[in-house]
Amino acid sequence: MPIFTAIAAAVSAAVGGGLFGAVAGFAARTLLTIGITKLIANRSNTTASGTQDAGSRVQLPPATNNKVPVVYGTAYMAPIITDAKISEDQKTMWYVCTLAETTDTGSYTFGDIYWGGKKVVFDGTDTAKVIQLETNSDPVQVDDKVNGKIHIYKFPNGSSSGISTGGTNAITLLSDSSIPADLRWNSALYTDGGQSASMTDLAFLVVKVEYDTNAGTTNLATMNVELINSLTKPNEVLYDYMTNSRYGCAILPSDIDTASLTVLGTYSDELITYVPTTGGTATQARYRINGPVNTGQNCLSNLQNLVDACDSWLQYSELTGEWTIVVNKPYDWDGTIVTDLFLIDSSILISGINVNPIDLNNSYNILEVQYPNTNINDQTDYNIINLIDYVPGVMSYNEPPNQLTVQFPQVNDYIQSTYLGIRRLLQSREDLTIDCTLDYSGIQIQAGDVIRVMFEPYGWDTIPCKSSTRSQT
Repeated sequence: MPIFTAIAAAVSAAVGGGLFGAVAGFAARTLLTIGITKLIANRSNTTASGTQDAGSRVQLPPATNNKVPVVYGTAYMAPIITDAKISEDQKTMWYVCTLAETTDTGSYTFGDIYWGGKKVVFDGTDTAKVIQLETNSDPVQVDDKVNGKIHIYKFPNGSSSGISTGGTNAITLLSDSSIPADLRWNSALYTDGGQSASMTDLAFLVVKVEYDTNAGTTNLATMNVELINSLTKPNEVLYDYMTNSRYGCAILPSDIDTASLTVLGTYSDELITYVPTTGGTATQARYRINGPVNTGQNCLSNLQNLVDACDSWLQYSELTGEWTIVVNKPYDWDGTIVTDLFLIDSSILISGINVNPIDLNNSYNILEVQYPNTNINDQTDYNIINLIDYVPGVMSYNEPPNQLTVQFPQVNDYIQSTYLGIRRLLQSREDLTIDCTLDYSGIQIQAGDVIRVMFEPYGWDTIPCKSSTRSQT
């Protein structure tokens, strides 16, 4: 235990103020045990057999086994092509490009759209009409040959929710007189009681392309669409996904510890300070969720990814019969003092205390964070955090490089990904765990609880440590 205290002191002294100081202060006040390995471990994303990854940002061609993701916060999405029409003279194509399922407690809006890597510029009057494409070079290069050759109609929630369509719904757009009669969305093939073409609970685009070799509009280019969901706070996102029966876990609200979500929301809203590239200081909320959830993946894996994005973990309490979010935070964040914590001492021990040092080869000193960077349209970016650059004093002599790689698919912000990465790297340096057996009173300890341990034979004073909940009655 005293070893960790020395490390925490070294961390605080080395990284100073700002973002890293805040993280170090957290580490100095919280001791962790082997239970944290689930928090720092790399997640292996799995997808339902035979399906495409619905959480990816890759444009998917038509397929009967495609899964539609659900998006929280802001994300650049590549659409899934779910239908296509061609005019009888074969000069015009219509593409139905599905982006995401709508959420029941949030709403979508559209941001920037990119066509073949170039930003789409719309007409000021006919706001579905593309007048030019722009690069992000300096100076900006403009392609205006596409003027009037592409129209993009936006639908945030079903066929009747059109934006920039002049009040026209998707069914009318795809019932154009130039489309073969039996393939129009108002034909018998698509009506089916009004359901087949309604696109219920879906955010999508209808893209109309006029064939022109000079303009380069001969097919549907790769698209990236900025989709913005009003749901972005971690506590709201988790509750929505956990309770939803369409795209989520269908957990009953009565089976969720909502008080733990309230704590997560408050902790996530707190501002952290960082140093911008331009110098000075700035602040932002500690945690936000920004990215798609892969509906082709099992719910537990998705929940683990979501809680990873806010440095927490998921727990099912057999004591209360509820799902709980355990927030990885300092024990004294809410005003708790050391004497308020559960005490383990000789009066409740019915075994000795086994001290288990962690092998140096399992202590990470380099961390690679992989995340979709919003500054480059959610393309995967990499952030390398090397412990020796920040706090070399906590490393052992001749310590071999040991890198941990983590992914944050729902974190597209550089500051948040760095903040999460540093916390995980510092926590992975904890080098001591204990095992003991308690009497019946120990049953009240749950994973994630902060406890006190006093054991005079080891010279331990009353100090806090994190429980891995392996007590027995």
